[in-house]
Amino acid sequence: MSNYTKSTNFAVKDGLPVGTAAKRVRGTEIDDEFNSLAIAVASKANGNNAALTGSPTAVTAPAGTNTTQLSTTAFVGTAVSTAIAAIPDSGIADVIIDGAAGAIGKTIYINNAAPADDTIGNAGDIWFEY
Repeated sequence: MSNYTKSTNFAVKDGLPVGTAAKRVRGTEIDDEFNSLAIAVASKANGNNAALTGSPTAVTAPAGTNTTQLSTTAFVGTAVSTAIAAIPDSGIADVIIDGAAGAIGKTIYINNAAPADDTIGNAGDIWFEY
């Protein structure tokens, strides 16, 4: 909704002495006010099905908020990071699929062939053949 700013202060006009020319309300003043109100109302978001355009912003809810309110990308990013950080450390350094280069440490290998020899991998590695 566009901002509406009143251009004529009719209350001030009411307080002027009788017979003062500025006390008269002119048709252009009423027309200007009506047009400003009409523009403001016409540009408001429909409360039932608001179409937000541009880059709307919102207040970021505190971590842990669990309501039906809208969430910002900042809230979601924090929630995802917190959830990932809470996953216990499995000691697995990497997951290798179809022979890609892996990390040093415990690794899960998923491959369509068994290892060619027992020199591949490290103690504690897990191999799955499909």
